[in-house]
Amino acid sequence: MMGRMTARQPIEAAEEIFRSLGGFPAGDGEVPPPAQLFAALKAFAAVPFQVAEHLPEQDGFFFQYAAVTSFGDDIGYILGIVRQFERVDADDEHLGFFQLQAEYHFGHDPELDAQGHHEDYWFESWEEPFDEWFARITSHPAWGYVATKRPVTFEIWQEWV
Repeated sequence: MMGRMTARQPIEAAEEIFRSLGGFPAGDGEVPPPAQLFAALKAFAAVPFQVAEHLPEQDGFFFQYAAVTSFGDDIGYILGIVRQFERVDADDEHLGFFQLQAEYHFGHDPELDAQGHHEDYWFESWEEPFDEWFARITSHPAWGYVATKRPVTFEIWQEWV
């Protein structure tokens, strides 16, 4: 990615590193503006993690939004960014994915429901440079919903999937 730090960090430290870079204390309940999220993501993209460097699609990002029903009655729409790491064994066999998610959750809203589902991925081996992908996804009109629709919550978490 751009101007990487030198020490490769353990994947399990992703959430702590991201929170530190973005000024997102755990459990504070604040809903940050997208500009704060974008600054943290830009800095986080420069942090190298302990993935197999010879497998270029082990470390990537995706931007997503979707109307959802699985979060319960309070959440009707999600909007966020994911950094995904693939873990492999010594023979490069897939073991699973580790995802760091930063996501705005909105209540039920017919306008948001009508937006459907969208994902936009980026991996270092892809032709599009990170900075171009980042500029494209951060200028997406969906980020305007943070100001106009007021998220119910903003959450950061990491998980194995």
